[in-house]
Amino acid sequence: MENNNHLTQIDFSHKFSNFWLIELMGKQGVHELLTENFNNRNFKIRSKELHPKISFLYHKDHRFSTFYHFKNKENTSQNFETLQQHKFGIDYFYSSEKKNQISANGTVFLNNYNGNQQSPVAYQMLEGLQAGRNYTWNLLLNHKINTILNLSVSYLGRKSEDSKTIHTGSVQLKAIF
Repeated sequence: MENNNHLTQIDFSHKFSNFWLIELMGKQGVHELLTENFNNRNFKIRSKELHPKISFLYHKDHRFSTFYHFKNKENTSQNFETLQQHKFGIDYFYSSEKKNQISANGTVFLNNYNGNQQSPVAYQMLEGLQAGRNYTWNLLLNHKINTILNLSVSYLGRKSEDSKTIHTGSVQLKAIF
């Protein structure tokens, strides 16, 4: 089995006032997997991405962002699957100086996929999502109880056009020695 990745990325960020931050990311890459025993799992995916983001920095503890992310992926071996993905979303982040941290995110994915959706290549290209419209959201709360204990609570949700909503949550208590 041979797994090769090549990635070229450029990032730009500019804070143009006390409250506004613009970020732009562009990247292109190639991800190739070759297996001798499972030819249906072989792929060579070429990808191009563009990701603009604007953030409103309300006070030093609060950040609100909105973003767009475009991806174009092509499998250049075997069945020549293609994906055009448009992703829109919002983020909120809060961090107090002493104890608390909150982050929330909501995202809409519009996946235009051409190919067999039940293949390993589709799973790789769609990154576990489905063709069509997908929604994801999450909430993460961190609280420093004292100098030793940290409490984390997370909630994740996702929904596809043809599936039921999936809810996942976790609670974690960490002791730092």
